[in-house]
Amino acid sequence: MFNYQNNQTQHKIAQNDQAAGLRRIMATPKPRIVSVLSTSPSRDQARLMDNLATPIAAHGSDVLILHASHESSEKIYEIDKFPALLDVINEKSLMQSAIKNAGNGFSVAKLMPSHQVGTPLDSFLSEQLNTIFIGLAQQYEIILVDAALNSDHLLPLKALNEGEIIIKLTRHAESIKEAYALIKKIYGQLGRRSFGIIVDSASDEQAQVIFDNISQVAKRFMQIDLDYFGAIPPDVHLSRAAKLGRSVMDAFPMAIASTAFKQIAQRLDSKHDNQADTKLISII
Repeated sequence: MFNYQNNQTQHKIAQNDQAAGLRRIMATPKPRIVSVLSTSPSRDQARLMDNLATPIAAHGSDVLILHASHESSEKIYEIDKFPALLDVINEKSLMQSAIKNAGNGFSVAKLMPSHQVGTPLDSFLSEQLNTIFIGLAQQYEIILVDAALNSDHLLPLKALNEGEIIIKLTRHAESIKEAYALIKKIYGQLGRRSFGIIVDSASDEQAQVIFDNISQVAKRFMQIDLDYFGAIPPDVHLSRAAKLGRSVMDAFPMAIASTAFKQIAQRLDSKHDNQADTKLISII
C-alpha cells in the first residue's frame, strides 16, 4: 500500500539535503585570479606583489603569488631554483616541488621559465597548463599574478585572460602612455572589459587626477570602465623593508605605505565576496 505521508517526508528530506549541499558549494568562494601588469621597473613589481600578498594573507586568505613575467624578480623568493608549472606538464617535476612557501603567510610559484613567457604556447600545451593552473587555483582564495603580455598581446593562459587585470603605473608621462597602450592591446584581443588601476609613487590626490584622466579617455574611445584601486605613496620605508627582505607592513607597520597597501589589499579581499551567490544562499 502506497504510504503518501512517508513518501512526502522522504521527498522533503531529499530536498533539504540538496539545498544544504548547494549552500555548501555556493558558500565556497571561487579563487580570485588577479593579474598585475606594470609599467614601472621589475624590482618595483616584485615589491608590489610581496606587499600586497602580506596584508591579504594576514587577513586570513590563502594567497599564491604566480610569476608569469619575463622580468619577474624570481631571486627575491629564490624560486629561480625551483621548477615551473610548465615543468610539471612536461613531467620534469612534481607539483609539490613547484610551490614554495615564502615564509610571509603566502606561497609562490612560477608559470614557466622567464625566457618562454613572451612566446605563446601551442594550443595543446596551453590547454594543459591552463588546466593544471585551474586545479592549483582551487587550493587558494586569491592568486596574484606578476604578469606580462606575450607577443599576441595576451596573458599566457586563458584563465588569466578571463580573470581580473590590474595595471600599475606611475605619474610619469611615459608610464601613463604605456598603461593606456596595454589597455588598447588587450581590448584589441579580448574586446571590452574592465581594468583596475593602481598608481605608484603618488599621493591619493595625485593618483585620483591621473586615474580620472585615463579613465575618461578609455571610456570615450573604447567604452571601457576602469576601477580605481588606490595609490602607493612615496615612502623611504619601502626601500628599507626591501633591503631587509621583508614587506613594509611586516617591518614598518605604522608607515604610510603600510596603510596604503592594507587599503588596496582590503579592496581586493572585499571584492572576493560574491554578492549574487550570497543572495542565492539566503533564499535556499
